[in-house]
Parts: sequence; structure tokens; C-alpha cells
Amino acid sequence: MRHASLLHAVTTAGLFLGSSLISDASAATADHALAVSVDDFKYRDTSNEPTDQTAVHEKRLRAFMTALRDDVTADRRFELVPSSCAPNCPTDGPALRDRLRAASQAGAQILIIGGFHKMSTLVQLAQTVAIDTTSQRVVLRKYFQFRGDNDEAWQRAERFVSEEVRDQLLESRSQQ
Repeated sequence: MRHASLLHAVTTAGLFLGSSLISDASAATADHALAVSVDDFKYRDTSNEPTDQTAVHEKRLRAFMTALRDDVTADRRFELVPSSCAPNCPTDGPALRDRLRAASQAGAQILIIGGFHKMSTLVQLAQTVAIDTTSQRVVLRKYFQFRGDNDEAWQRAERFVSEEVRDQLLESRSQQ
């Protein structure tokens, strides 16, 4: 997914795109797990490779999403709240504002959304956005670039993205 498209989706949903911290109203205290919901990411391939890799990319994206949610579940500092729109979040699912409302009603303090854009044979860009479900403010927006399009490259990318996002969310929470 083009990073501009995701940012457009976030801005058209009426969200503030500042580098603000998690709002006091929805932030967990240091003694409690941060409730997070992770929507399925979107995948876009504009590499113009001759072979159609749609099925392979869908499989790798599903594995990425499963591993990301597993990492959140395994980290006691977080509580995973099931996504309200899986598996159709990025395409046929509800609008972002509705997803934020549903995540909040389910108990999530943070909704994580994102997408991948395969730009060439070797380069992929991943964007991850974390949004406070109460204030509807972006609390984390990060771009990751990774090389390779095989299972090993996707697994490395997932581990890195997962660790970075979790660490930055906790850092934001501690700065309140």
C-alpha cells in the first residue's frame, strides 16, 4: 500500500497527525497492560515483476499478521483485543472511524493499522500507524523498509516491526 494512501485514509478520517503521546484519558497506568487491537494490514505490489505473486504475498501477509498478534499476546505489557473487522479491515471492512469506535468499545486503547508496498524486486516498505481509540490521535507513525521477498525476509521484518512498535508505544506511555 502506498504510504501516502494510508496517510490519506488517516487524515480523511479526521484524525490529528501530530506526534502526540497517548492521551491521559485512554492510557493505561504503568501497572496495567496496554490494550491493543491490530487490524489486518493491506498489501500492494507495484514491482511489475513478470510472475503473479498474489497468493504468496497473501500467505506471507497472513503469517506476518499472526506473528505480530502472537508477539503482542506474549508480551505481558500488552493485552491483545481482537480486531473488529478481521479479515477485511483494509479493503472491504468498515471505515477507519468506525473501526476506531469498535476497537474502543471492545476495550482497546490503541488500534494498530498498516500496509506494505512492494516497490521493486528487492525493496518493500511497511508503514505502521498506532491510533489512540479515544482521542483518535495518531500516537505512532513509522515506516520500515526491508529487503527481500521470501519467508525469511518477512519473518525478520515482522520481528523488527513488532519490537519497534511495542517499544515505542511503551515509551510514549511512560512519557505522560
